[in-house]
Amino acid sequence: MIKFFRNIRKKLIEQSKVRNYFFYAIGEIFLVVIGILIALQINNWNENSKKEKQLDTIYSTIEQNLKTDLKAIKVPIEFYEKLDSTLTKILTTNHTTAFLDTINETNYLDCIPCKSNINFYETFEIQDNGLELLKKYEDSQSINGNEFSQDIIQFYTSQGKGLTTFNDILSKESYANLKYYEQFPWYSDYSIGKYNPNAIAYFLNDQNYKNKVANFKIFIGRNHLRNLNNYKSGAEAIISKIEKRRKSL
Repeated sequence: MIKFFRNIRKKLIEQSKVRNYFFYAIGEIFLVVIGILIALQINNWNENSKKEKQLDTIYSTIEQNLKTDLKAIKVPIEFYEKLDSTLTKILTTNHTTAFLDTINETNYLDCIPCKSNINFYETFEIQDNGLELLKKYEDSQSINGNEFSQDIIQFYTSQGKGLTTFNDILSKESYANLKYYEQFPWYSDYSIGKYNPNAIAYFLNDQNYKNKVANFKIFIGRNHLRNLNNYKSGAEAIISKIEKRRKSL
């Protein structure tokens, strides 16, 4: 092709057809520019296609992370729902002396309100390797224009922070409650699961214990359990959007 244009140019010059040569030169330049633009467009298309595939892979990783989280989160949600119900009963039930007299060495282990219910907690760890990949991808772009990616990052930032915060609070509160029991003579028996009527009497009716129960219930019911359910619904929404996006491609 290049040889063809050279031959035309040579003939025009030899024939001294300057005007025709001038128009020919403009046309040749125009064709070269068009060729360059087409090549750039193809290159841009290839780059965008490559980035889109990379982003699709990241979204798929996030989807799998969230599906794993949805399976794992059932355990703490069920645990805290049950514990919240138990704490409510402790706060709203007054046990009589007659009830206390029915508790003995053979049945005290079956009496749920006869023992501490405020030094146990269930952890939940978010799977976030897909998030880290997305953050690196977004940081590598000159303009963060992908609104969906930003929504995902914001979801992990807000929901993840809340879960981590209350995981730490419940961990510290549980340990502090256990340490608090050290002052009582019955603590050594309680620590090894040995029957002690004084320990049972404390957990059934002591007001300080009930105050601690109220605090623990606030941490669980009004905060942590709500955060877990919010994370669950948010994760389900993101998975749905990723699936819809995949179908639309």
